[in-house]
Amino acid sequence: MVMVGSDREKMAALLEDQDILLLTVAGGMVEKDGKTVMDADLYRDAYVGTAESVVEAINSGAKVKQIIFTSSLNAYGDAHGEASIDEEVTANPLNPFQEVYIETENLLSDLANEDMPVCIYRTGTIHGPGREWKNQLKMMAGQPIPFDGSSDAMIIHRDDVVQAIDLAIEKKFSGLFNLFNEVSSSKSEFFAQVCDENGYEHVQWLNLSPGPKNVSNEKIKSHGLDFLDPDATRDAENLLD
Repeated sequence: MVMVGSDREKMAALLEDQDILLLTVAGGMVEKDGKTVMDADLYRDAYVGTAESVVEAINSGAKVKQIIFTSSLNAYGDAHGEASIDEEVTANPLNPFQEVYIETENLLSDLANEDMPVCIYRTGTIHGPGREWKNQLKMMAGQPIPFDGSSDAMIIHRDDVVQAIDLAIEKKFSGLFNLFNEVSSSKSEFFAQVCDENGYEHVQWLNLSPGPKNVSNEKIKSHGLDFLDPDATRDAENLLD
């Protein structure tokens, strides 16, 4: 169901007879001066407001048996400059948007118990049919982007996210998992290649907020995930057909 997650009444009604809650959140975008920009208050409401609705519904008696939330690898911030980053490394969010991920994760994780596992997937940038790189980059080509181009690419095919969700349901995962494929290049390197392949100008990375580097995906692989698109070469394919 697509809904405003911070709507307490609708969330309570939705969870009244649900065994599994999968939360994928989007929002916080507004039009300003003819451009689409992120609004910090709306973004926080979309994420934290949704989590607060879930907490309220469950504390009021909703019988959910499992929660899966797709967060973001950007939650790490610069991870305090750690040389390598796995799920045990403490995040260091550097802006309000990164802080929102951590606050949302914490609200949901605090609900976890033996009878209700809570799985948090920190996902990379998702691509696949309808979200091909050439389309995602078309509007950014030649434009200044605030992110850190030297941070890891951290990307994943849509169908590998679906696989991971199925695996979490099957094995009742609880805890934090990094979720991205085997591409080891930086954002600037990977997206420069995509731009070159499509005749686009390169993105201008402003590096205003340091991003995580040397992030590990070993935990999710050790828990049974085999990537359908490990090297991001099957961008336009439906891999689960």
